[in-house]
Amino acid sequence: MNDLLGQILGWLPFLSRYQVLLQLALVALVVVGGRFVTRRFAGAAPIWWRELGGTVVGGGLGCGLLAIARQPVALAVLLLSFVASLQLSELVLRRSEGWLPADQIQPLRYLLIRPFLFGGLLWSLIDLLDTRAELALIPLGQWMGANVNVGDLTRLVVVLYLLMVSSGPPSLGVAWLLKRVFALDRVSVRAMGLMVRYAVITLGTVAVMETVGFNSTAMLAIAGGLSVGLGFGVKEVFGNFVSGLWLLFEGSLRPGDIVSLDGDFCEVRRLGLRATRLWRDRDNAELVIPNQTFFNSSTVEFGVGRTRFHTQIALSVDASQPVGTILGLLEEIATAVPGVETHRPPKAYLQGVGDCGADYVLKFWIASPFQNRSVCSAVVRAAVERFQALGIELPYPHLVIERPPVQPIAPGADQTSD
Repeated sequence: MNDLLGQILGWLPFLSRYQVLLQLALVALVVVGGRFVTRRFAGAAPIWWRELGGTVVGGGLGCGLLAIARQPVALAVLLLSFVASLQLSELVLRRSEGWLPADQIQPLRYLLIRPFLFGGLLWSLIDLLDTRAELALIPLGQWMGANVNVGDLTRLVVVLYLLMVSSGPPSLGVAWLLKRVFALDRVSVRAMGLMVRYAVITLGTVAVMETVGFNSTAMLAIAGGLSVGLGFGVKEVFGNFVSGLWLLFEGSLRPGDIVSLDGDFCEVRRLGLRATRLWRDRDNAELVIPNQTFFNSSTVEFGVGRTRFHTQIALSVDASQPVGTILGLLEEIATAVPGVETHRPPKAYLQGVGDCGADYVLKFWIASPFQNRSVCSAVVRAAVERFQALGIELPYPHLVIERPPVQPIAPGADQTSD
């Protein structure tokens, strides 16, 4: 590690040369000046086209002037090429917004394109400052029984990063093929893809470490320590992670399903590995619920395409009214309310007779649980208006207070009290 630090410190005299500072000043002038000019004098072309053109034209003129003055231009060309590549990639991503999914653009920008460009810039800078072969042989010490140098660590980091970033789409393809071959209809492709991806990352990590020369016994010991740490330190996070995988694999909860949570109906928007994102119709809010919630408590679920909901209202009517007449009226009223399903007619029942009169229950079907409050309110309103028009009394609780009679006081009696 000391050798690597000394090698990096040895680059500082090179960076202090006036030829290097001149090239850095040229790059800064081209980037800052080109951005200011293109934003100040807006034209018909999009801003990214103008910035890319300004970088190419300004950088070409600046490097030409340096070449005429017999000054080195390698560093300036490298940095300007990096800036132009960033602008070109941004332009391509902006053009692809129409056909590429929105949730794929950001990972593509920050996980693949920009790290690749920064890695290429660093690789080329090392080639300018030093010899890559000699730098790769600098030892970093002994790790898990292996003598590791800069080249081994670089190869390990690059391979692990590529495994984590680029193994997603191939894993989904393998999962789709396995699902079709083994006819796993209820198993989610995404869950199988995640399992395949984690298996590929794990096997790739072990293979790279074996190539570097890490001791397998030490790796097993570290894995055991991590398992203990997961068990005690972040068991909730790990439990939600396993629950998310199980939900995805089982297919019991999918985007588009409707679930009942604390008496409110919510739509599943996204099923993640740690938490599930729900949309609540009552207040147009998005809820983030840990995946373990769906394992630790019972959940009422309406799958995609099965959103019809059986609901009911309760009314108390004057007990002197004929039961058959009230039952027929309730069913007729509910049938006429918009939103009540008519292919399965509403059904009214006499639940009992209480202190306030006869208690009736009216059950009917609606198209979606999200309509429960509005349709039930409409049915109750229609029933109250109809009963009032017919002169049918809707009783309500009465509170009767009885006071004891006051005894007259005889004349001359002592009126004092303790």
